Order: sequence, then C-alpha cells, then structure tokens
Amino acid sequence: MRMPLIFAFLLVFLAMPAHADAPAPLPAHATATAANAIHVEAKLSTATPTFGDQIELIATLRYPSNYRVFFPTRPNLRPLLADPANPGKSERQESGGQVTETFHVPLLIVRAGLLRTPPIEVPFHVVTAGGGAGESGSVTIASMKIVVKSQFANDNNVAPSPLPAPRPLIEENVPLEIALLILAMMALSGGLTALGLKIYKNRAALLRPKATVPPHIVAIGRLTDLERSGRLANETPRVVVAELSEILREYLGGRFRFYALDMTSTELLERAKSLNLKQVRLDEIQRFADTSDLVKFAGLPATPEELAELHAFVQDVVSKTMQTAQELDQLRAAETARLALQKKLRLQVMAPTALRVRALALDVLGGSIATAGLAFLAIRTGRQGLFDAAYVLWFVWLAIRDAVGGSSPGKAMTGLEIAAFEVESNETRRAWNDDAPPDDDSILIAKMASWGAKLKRNLLLAVPGAGFVAEIWTAIALPEQRRFGDQWAGTRVIDGRHGMRKGKPAWWPAVLAIALAALLLLAPLVLGGRPA
Repeated sequence: MRMPLIFAFLLVFLAMPAHADAPAPLPAHATATAANAIHVEAKLSTATPTFGDQIELIATLRYPSNYRVFFPTRPNLRPLLADPANPGKSERQESGGQVTETFHVPLLIVRAGLLRTPPIEVPFHVVTAGGGAGESGSVTIASMKIVVKSQFANDNNVAPSPLPAPRPLIEENVPLEIALLILAMMALSGGLTALGLKIYKNRAALLRPKATVPPHIVAIGRLTDLERSGRLANETPRVVVAELSEILREYLGGRFRFYALDMTSTELLERAKSLNLKQVRLDEIQRFADTSDLVKFAGLPATPEELAELHAFVQDVVSKTMQTAQELDQLRAAETARLALQKKLRLQVMAPTALRVRALALDVLGGSIATAGLAFLAIRTGRQGLFDAAYVLWFVWLAIRDAVGGSSPGKAMTGLEIAAFEVESNETRRAWNDDAPPDDDSILIAKMASWGAKLKRNLLLAVPGAGFVAEIWTAIALPEQRRFGDQWAGTRVIDGRHGMRKGKPAWWPAVLAIALAALLLLAPLVLGGRPA
C-alpha cells in the first residue's frame, strides 16, 4: 500500500511546471533559421582557365533588408591570388524588402592542375526594431573546383602558347627616387661650390691691396741673405733650389697679384704668358722651372756653380720686372685713399652665427610642421598631388619666408633684421642737413632691405638639397660667415637687440629645432609613404 503512494507522489512532482523566474532557453534552430534567410550563389567566371589568366569570383547574396551581411573585401582563395592592382567591384539592389548584392573579386591563376578553393565565411547579424544588433552568425560559400590548363597547347604539340602580358614585380618607389635625385644634386652642388670658392679666392687676390713693402724689396732681401749665408756652396742643392723657387714665385705673385705659391710649374708658365715680364723671356722661366723640378723632386745633383746661376737668374728677373718709382707712388696714394675712406665708413657687422642658425632652424621647424600635417592628410585621403605639393611648398617657404612682412618668424623671435647698405655722398647729406662736416666725403648707412633683395638672398634654398650644401659651405668659407645669398643680394643679417643680450648665444636650441624638423619631414615617408 505504501509503494503505490510513493510512485504517485513522484509522478505529481515531475509534472509540476518550472519556476517562473528561470530563463527560457532559445530554440536550438534559431541561428539556423536566420542563416536560412540568406541565399548564396557563387561561381567562377570560367572553370577551365589557363595558367596566368585573370578570372573573377562572382558571389550573389540575397537576404531581407533588416539583415547586415559583411562579405570580405579580399577573401582567402589560395591557391588563386587576389589581384593587388584591381580591388574589384560590388553591386547592390533592394526591392520588396529583399536585398541582392553581387560581388566581383578578380583572381590571378598562378598554379596549374586540379585546384579547389577554400570555403568563404560571410558573417551577418539581424537588425532589431530598435536599431540594435540581434541574432548573428555566418553563412558559408562552399568550396569550388577548378581545372587550370598549363601554358602548353596540348600533349602532342609542346609548342608553348603566347605568354600573358608581363606584370611588374616591384612597385615604383617614388620617395627613394626623389631622395637619390636630391643626393645627386647635393653632390653636384658641392663640386660647383668648391669651384666657385676657388674662383672667388683668385678674384679676391686681385682686389687685395698691395703690401706696404714692395715685393721686389722683399725678394732682393731674401736673395742677398741667401748669398751671404754661404748656403749656395754648403747647403743641400734640393733645399737651395726650393728656396729660390719660392722667392721667385712669391715675387711674381706679389708683383702681378696672383697666388703663385699654390701653382704647379705648368700653371705658373701658363699664367706667365699673360704677364708683362718686360725683358725676361718665357723660355728662360720654363728652363728654370724644369731645372728646379728635377732637383727638388727627382734628386738631380747640382754643383755650387749651377746653384749660383739659378740665383743670378732669379735676381735678374726681379731687377728687370720690378715696379718703377712712379708706379710705387701711385700705389701708395691709392692705398692711402682706401684707408682714409675705410676709417670714415661705419660698418654694421653680421649677427653672431649661432643666432642666425637659430633663426633658420625655427623657420625650418615651422615649415616642417606644416609639411608633415599636409603629408599625413594626403596619406589619409589617398591624394598623391597633395602629398607632393606638401614637400614642394616646404622649399617654396624657405625661399619666400623673408619677403613677406619685415622678416621671417624665426628672425622675429630671435631679434634679427635684414639690412642693405648704401654709400651716401656728403652732398646728399648736406641737402638734408646743413651741419654735415665738409671733410666727410661719404658714409655707409644701413637701410631696411627691399622685398626683392630678401627674396633674392633665399632663392638658392628653393633648390632641394643642393641649396643647403652651397649656402652652408659658403657661410663657412666666406668672410664674416656671410653666405652666398647675402653676398649676391648685398644684404647683411644684423642683430636688432645688439647691446641688450647677456652672454654668447647658445647653439643647442638650433640643433634641437633642426633635429625635430628632420623627424617631422621623414615621419610621413617612413610611417605612411606616398599614396599609391
């Protein structure tokens, strides 16, 4: 009697419903039902292509309009390769609550034989009435079989069929090409600058004022000391001939105003053709040069008598070509007038080099910030023209930075100004000031440089790379560290706060600014590169 009651109690307990707060499980077929709403059709444009052909995967998806389907832009279909030069295309149509999307994926055949593509997973999710994401899942595009023929027409005739059009394996590296071009321009600029500085040095020698002691007096004094010392008979011939050659070269260079000590014998003879040597014949100088070269460099022995003959020849050249008393008087008068005028001129020296470099570094940093910003914008938007224009505008900025306004931003922050100097005669000054001293013939005055002169002094910097090489080199080699642009435009960079500064200007701000500018200019090239 007790056992039937127990069985009845168990049956009643199992029949009781679950607690109302327990979550109801989702139907097992919910995701499958959502996936069944998406119809997939996929095929290849041809099932029997030839090795090297380009084909297309054509996938068509049909689904309700409240679905969001995400077909991969570059699906993995190896051993078929996606064409990097052709991203493909897609078409979308919506009608009656149904969406039809067709995707065309270009593929390149790079393997022959029987091939099978891997399945493609296409994720999706259902958009709820509130706009949120509901059920999600994925549908699969099944694997497809493809038979690829080789390049041979058939097994009996092994003559190859025509090869497909060649495809470039290496893409064009425009930044590298531009960098190599700039390096070549910098090397060419360095060579031309070295040649220009040599010409400048020779021309400066022609404009150099004559020495106070005439060159023939110096030469005769050295020849007399050599003769009285007895070294013509006792000294090594090579040493004596070297000193005689130096005396002759120093005399000719001082007498006719050129650098004879730096010339070879061939260059000296070539220059002697254009000199007024009066009664001295050119073949005599050539004979002396040949003999001295053999003794100095080849170790040819020479007797005391031969050394005395060479000594007499040098003395004869000096006596026949030395300046007359009238020529010396004219030179002294010209030198006196030059020194007197120099005392009257009030010259404004160039600003310290550290300050000028700091101003340039600030200008370069400002241009680099703008260039980097435009370059990254071009990379983000994929615009090649904007990327190239960013770097072109950087060089344009270096050329025009002083022409707009009083001076460049860097010079304004460092207190520098660009001045042009003019010689004003005393007659002009007396027209405005009757108290001008009557003995003051002329005076050098500083004026603000015109916009044309400011533009002219920076034109060389607009040449990529080459301009910097030329300007830096000339700033080091030319007097006052006055670079070629200032020499050409007749301008000087002066310190507008002269006398108000404490201590010497430091170099580290300029070095830091230039380093930051270099990083900013290289960042778009390294991180993003030129848009394809």
